[in-house]
Amino acid sequence: MRQILYVYHMKLRMSFAHCLFKTLTIAGIAVSVVFAASSKNEKKAPGDFYEELSRLNKVLSEINLKYVEDVDPAELSESAIQGMRNILDPHTAVFAPKDYEDLKVSTEGEFGGVGITISLRDNILTVISPLAGTPAFNLGIRAGDRIMKIDGKDTKGYTLDEAVSKLRGKVGTDVTVSIARAGVTELMDFTITRAKIVVHAVPFSGMISEDIGYIKLASFSLKTRDEVVSAIQKLQKQGMKKLVLDLRYNPGGLLNQAVEIGELFLKKGNVIVSTRGRTQQTESRAHKDGIVSPDVPLVVLVNQGSASAAEIVSGAIQDWDRGLIIGKTSFGKGSVQTIFPLDNQGYALKLTTAFYYLPFGRCINKPENGIKGLKIREEEELEDETETAQDSTVASADTVVVDTFFTNAGRKMYGGGGITPDVDIELDPIPWVVQVQERMAMYFKYAVKIRPSLEKQGVKVDGNWVVPDSLFTQFKDFCLKDTNFTKIKSNSLATLEILEKDLIREQNFMGDSSKTLSDTVLSAEVNALRKALEKDRDNQFGENREYIMNGIKRELLTVFQGDSASTAFTLQSDAQVKEAIKYLSDMDLYKKTISAPTKAPTKEKGKKK
Repeated sequence: MRQILYVYHMKLRMSFAHCLFKTLTIAGIAVSVVFAASSKNEKKAPGDFYEELSRLNKVLSEINLKYVEDVDPAELSESAIQGMRNILDPHTAVFAPKDYEDLKVSTEGEFGGVGITISLRDNILTVISPLAGTPAFNLGIRAGDRIMKIDGKDTKGYTLDEAVSKLRGKVGTDVTVSIARAGVTELMDFTITRAKIVVHAVPFSGMISEDIGYIKLASFSLKTRDEVVSAIQKLQKQGMKKLVLDLRYNPGGLLNQAVEIGELFLKKGNVIVSTRGRTQQTESRAHKDGIVSPDVPLVVLVNQGSASAAEIVSGAIQDWDRGLIIGKTSFGKGSVQTIFPLDNQGYALKLTTAFYYLPFGRCINKPENGIKGLKIREEEELEDETETAQDSTVASADTVVVDTFFTNAGRKMYGGGGITPDVDIELDPIPWVVQVQERMAMYFKYAVKIRPSLEKQGVKVDGNWVVPDSLFTQFKDFCLKDTNFTKIKSNSLATLEILEKDLIREQNFMGDSSKTLSDTVLSAEVNALRKALEKDRDNQFGENREYIMNGIKRELLTVFQGDSASTAFTLQSDAQVKEAIKYLSDMDLYKKTISAPTKAPTKEKGKKK
């Protein structure tokens, strides 16, 4: 699958006359940049804290002065910091200067760059897609172009981070890339003037039926609300009467943007989220009625990749019974982090300072994402490795005590486990051959390869274009001739190879030193099974013909027209989107699913059970 790397740039203004205090609050990453001078009236921490700090300082000093060999102080401090993390939660960390800078600039969604999404394909830097309207796009750089040199230096062995650091830079400066393109014998040099690149929080929106609008919300950055409002207004002009808000794989972002997005769909005065910690307690409400009428049916899509701010929005909509949540249970990250700069060299501490709570009291933070989360994860992994058959006396899942809450209308909800969808959609397992094709980007490689011939034939690839049978056959041959593709064995073939090696080992133990199976009957059986499994692999092409044809079209749309065209096409076969359309097209089903039980508990709303 595509690996997309966004790199951002943001300036922090500091006055040397005064200590500055600038705060960007992020749900999941609540950035609070604090520069504070010490004060005589400042409260002192408990004495035991300083005693422990003194002891740690003493240990480090003694090691530094008297250990038998020189020890790098940076390694000592890093080890100590990692040790602290082991008793805290997984989201507490210390950022090196580069990581801190990347975090700061990500909140604005802007950076100085050339405007391409890149990834490693066969260990070669490859353009996945140029962003429309950017310098790279305007110069004609294409999906599939391989970046062989940057400013005259060979990119062989470059990591993605190294490549990105060389491509991005100050707006107005130049960078020269040498491109290898399919069908062109010589390298092509492009000198690109860097410009401000805006990464959109809403990468796609559009109508997916006559009256159902769709908005893909990918992140929560400074301009998220503006982009969502613009998308809603555009869809309203196109006749939108119902809406799908897609928060799948949305990792979160700025807390204030989560509140403002929630406000677009809720009523004035509705609580959206509150935070509670040792040093902070807040409550955020909708300050005005949403721009989407309460009469507009709403479906929110979530999955295991929906986290933090995405969970605030979907959880608030669920608590107020404003919309239907469809998909899979979300990630379960309900903690707030604050960033504290540590020195003038660019290091910073990201520290968990609070948990956030949904309108009626739910904290959706999963235990493994909370305090001592790293230890919990390690213990779970150990349990998985040593797990044996469960005794019949083990308590069943329904006897486990959990926090129970109720929505505004009285629907029962549970805390501490992410956002559980109102409609759970189990996706069909992806066949092995298709998994390999996607993982190895075979569709993308094939689309890049055949693009020149399709252009020469004058083929117009758009949403109405139908993939001819000949391309399916060519694609199958393309995969089976790719040595990297064919050397990947299915679980069955890999297991057969292990079995064959064990048989040869046993044969050698019995005194036969042959390097192959000398028993002709056994050898014939193994070879027959191998051929049957290889035939099964080849048969999977035919069994998954529709998926493969769609994959070919998807990537050809990407290389010819860009991500928006391929996204619109992909939504047509998206199982969770289809389910959303199903519920929005049947208002009786929609209302029945979102309505309260016959006897709704009134006094117990928001109470733990």
